[in-house]
Amino acid sequence: MRPIIFSDLDDTIFQTARKMPDGELEHATLASEALNGSHSYMSPPQSLMMDWLLGSTRFIPVTARSTEALERCKLPFDDYQVCSNGAVILMPDGTRDLEWFETTKGHADAAAESLNALLSFVQNQTVPDRFRCWIVEEFGTGFYFCVKSNEGADRLDEVEEGLGDIAGIQFVRHRNDNNLSFTPAAISKRHAVEYLAAKLLDEARVPVFGMGDSLTDLPFMATCDMLVIPRNSQIDRKILHSERF
Repeated sequence: MRPIIFSDLDDTIFQTARKMPDGELEHATLASEALNGSHSYMSPPQSLMMDWLLGSTRFIPVTARSTEALERCKLPFDDYQVCSNGAVILMPDGTRDLEWFETTKGHADAAAESLNALLSFVQNQTVPDRFRCWIVEEFGTGFYFCVKSNEGADRLDEVEEGLGDIAGIQFVRHRNDNNLSFTPAAISKRHAVEYLAAKLLDEARVPVFGMGDSLTDLPFMATCDMLVIPRNSQIDRKILHSERF
């Protein structure tokens, strides 16, 4: 009968060193290792929060991270896990929910040509090595497109409009700091959370919390009973720090 928390990971419960609050990195806890050395850390309050949540709730990650990237997290996730923007649901034993995967794979296959067009657009930019981009794959299927700048987040302005023209209304655009991605509209964190919640709440109705930092997390958070957001997150800056407050 523990409460359920569906939670984003990056910039919600941990962040890279450059985003750590002043003076807290030396006291931080390593949360996830990155292949490029840009590891993620929890501040002391975040670390205490996670000890509390992992011990008292069903904590279910809902992340854009692939299953491979999620494995590099140091936190002991032992329940369901939602990966790749909702494309994959891992069961507590670490295996795929095959019914869900077959559904999202169908949507991804239908979007494959457009995903490759997004990738080609960035790869054909005139300035070499300005961007790094890839299609996030799971079990041999490409599910969404991601691009980051090697020269600062503002450089993404140079490609965002062109990518948006290719994506059209068939993709959901996400931009937060130095991350720009396009996910087929039929694949989402919200769809995955709704599917999973229907399973978990079948026999017992417990409080459900949604936690995230990005505007694109709001749709899955809105399906929950309560919404939790980090201070100074994209949601905080957009909503709570607007002039009407």
